[in-house]
Amino acid sequence: MGGAFVTGPPQPREEILRFLQNAGASPDPWSADIAVVRADARAKVLAVTGEPASVASVAPVDADGVPARLYRPIGAERGVLVWAHGGGWIHGDLDTADGVARALANRAACAVLSVDYRLAPEHPFPAGFDDMWAAAGWARREFERVAVGGDSSGGNLAAAVALKARDQDVELAAQLLIYPAIDSTEDTDYKVAFRRRYESFAGRTGFGTNSYQRLQHIWAAYVSDSAARSTPYASPLHAESVEGVAPATIITAEHDFLRGEAEDYAERLKGAGVPVELIEYAGQIHGFFEMFTITPDAQHAVNAAGDALRRALHSTQPCEPSKEFSCDR
Repeated sequence: MGGAFVTGPPQPREEILRFLQNAGASPDPWSADIAVVRADARAKVLAVTGEPASVASVAPVDADGVPARLYRPIGAERGVLVWAHGGGWIHGDLDTADGVARALANRAACAVLSVDYRLAPEHPFPAGFDDMWAAAGWARREFERVAVGGDSSGGNLAAAVALKARDQDVELAAQLLIYPAIDSTEDTDYKVAFRRRYESFAGRTGFGTNSYQRLQHIWAAYVSDSAARSTPYASPLHAESVEGVAPATIITAEHDFLRGEAEDYAERLKGAGVPVELIEYAGQIHGFFEMFTITPDAQHAVNAAGDALRRALHSTQPCEPSKEFSCDR
């Protein structure tokens, strides 16, 4: 659960330490074939999400030319979350997002439109962003209230869509940002310190350096034009103003390379008068949100995110427990 972070050497939760100690190595994205990287990432995600929760219906959707999958927990929902999966803009798909999409749909009692946006390096910025924006436009015609959300690189796309919605006077009910990648700047104080402090995290030599290099690689793959990386729709933290964007729920993990920029974005939103809830998970790592078979914090975080969506999309509807999740937080 969320709570104060400890000082001293970084210590993951016990179940996360066991997971890291038993996890196999992943191919380096900057040297391995992209198909190998994607297959490895897909297998690792599917291994930790567990059995998919049941929903009333799951259907393929053409969202203004963008392939997507629409989840309905009951049927006839009037609110929808437009969801962008994580994967550093270079991997991830509708199947790797399936467990989270179902869990959020059930907890929030809303439809979830999971977007199969185009991936880099074949389709660099703004392809993925354009797909997410198009899908949000489709959702606004089909539903009364629309929220956007995503994890990691998907959180980047959701935050960027929220900025463009503000810029074009398009109303969104909320934005849900799960450890979002929203600042392309490589040498921030937080990132430099992370590289050093986490060099031997959980007994994995080179953890900090590897995290640093991976972020460098995926940003270069997503936004091949280095000058464009600091533009707001690529790096939302670089927006001149965030005033007037949709209310935000931001979830972070203590031992995450992206934690610093997420906290900075929360402060910027607060300073601009945007309602924002920052939920921090002590002892957790990047990717924990989908690890239903590994850590109880995954279900706790989904509960918190789903409750925030429920309030935003239909604030008068009370939480009702389901087979998968209770209403306790």
